[in-house]
Amino acid sequence: MARGPDPDFVEPGGGPRAEGFSTCLEFGPFPLGTPEEYANRKAAGFPNEGGPAIIALDIPDAIVALAVDEVYFPLSQGVVQFDEGAGLEALRAAWSTLSKQIVTVERS
Repeated sequence: MARGPDPDFVEPGGGPRAEGFSTCLEFGPFPLGTPEEYANRKAAGFPNEGGPAIIALDIPDAIVALAVDEVYFPLSQGVVQFDEGAGLEALRAAWSTLSKQIVTVERS
């Protein structure tokens, strides 16, 4: 959390680099499940990583707008996908100034 999204991050066990950073709007909709459900699914795949958690962020609208694509990632779907060339650089540059909170999630 201290360094912000890393497009070169590779999950434990290997796989492709992250390339981007996915978030969701606070009040949804949640096409991938609620943040708590998503956190539990991710944590189940990495049982040695400390359990499910959510990073709650306050991202300025101007940075969110860089990630919005009305064809592929409209805000109406509830997911904000920050990719290289589509808001990720601005998010990373602002990261140290953003309000952030780690929310622990009860395992389901």
